[in-house]
Amino acid sequence: MKKLIILTTILCMVFFEMFAHGQHEKGTLTLQTEGSAPIKRGDVAAAREAAIKNALKEAILQATSKLLETPAQDENFQLIKSVILDEPDKYIFYYTIAHESRQQQNFIVRANVVVALLALKNDLRKMGFLHNQQFEENEIKIFLIVKGLRSYSEYSQMKKFLQKSKDLVKNIYPGRFQWQEASFEIELSGNAQYLADELEQNVGCVLEIRQPEYDKVEMICWK
Repeated sequence: MKKLIILTTILCMVFFEMFAHGQHEKGTLTLQTEGSAPIKRGDVAAAREAAIKNALKEAILQATSKLLETPAQDENFQLIKSVILDEPDKYIFYYTIAHESRQQQNFIVRANVVVALLALKNDLRKMGFLHNQQFEENEIKIFLIVKGLRSYSEYSQMKKFLQKSKDLVKNIYPGRFQWQEASFEIELSGNAQYLADELEQNVGCVLEIRQPEYDKVEMICWK
């Protein structure tokens, strides 16, 4: 029984490494990281926000270390760290909170983070830490599926909203429109997290997000 458990554990570890490597070769890298922050003056909300930011920064650092194959303790890595973490939002494609808890005077979160490797590679290349042949022109495709549409006018409103969001959406390709459902293929100029926030706050979407392929993200908007 013990041998079976050990074998299963080893196989899971090997599969995870293969999965992470496959994403590395594409445009994103999904990592699970942990972040913590002290609770100051009883402000739990602020501590939670700080813990999330720390988890996201940790994901960026892990992705950078994987790309450069450089340990975090390396002197050059410390220089890169100071530059990369100056604008962390541009390297986060999307994230979800897997678990959060309060332990004494600390707030701890565990996050599933999708790192945007293209932006990260581009900046590392500009800094001279990646050679041109290591830079890949892969794009992440966003497929937005809107469900619960009651009329064609609601479809038109969604289309106009996407067209007006020029700071987020580079190109939009309307797909099928059928009874109570429409789809769009989107090229982003911003990141997926910002688009998801806009859809929830300004359109009233209840979002379901999944990543069926390494370079493809599906957003299902329930109206």
